[in-house]
Amino acid sequence: MVTEITKDYELVTVYSPETSQDETDEFVKLINEFVSTHNGSVSEQDDWGMKRLAFPIKKFTEGNYSLIKFTILSDKINELNNMLQMNENILRHLIVKV
Repeated sequence: MVTEITKDYELVTVYSPETSQDETDEFVKLINEFVSTHNGSVSEQDDWGMKRLAFPIKKFTEGNYSLIKFTILSDKINELNNMLQMNENILRHLIVKV
C-alpha cells in the first residue's frame, strides 16, 4: 500500500505591473483552490506589493510580488508549475520545498 505524503512548499510569484490587484487576487484564489483540491492546505499568504526588479523582465522594471506557503502532495507540484507557466500575467515564479 502506497501512502501519499504531503510536503511543505513556498511559492513566490512576480506579477506584471499591468495586472490589476483584482486579477492578482483572483489568481491567488485559483492557486488556493488548486492546493485544497489536491489534499493540501495554505498556511500563509503575503502580498509584498510592487518592487523594483533586479533586471528587466519582458521590458518591465517593476513587479508585484506575492508569497504563498502551503502543503500539497509532492506529485502535484509539476501540475501547479505548468499552471503558473501558462499564465501570461506572471513574469516569474519559484516553488521551493521547505
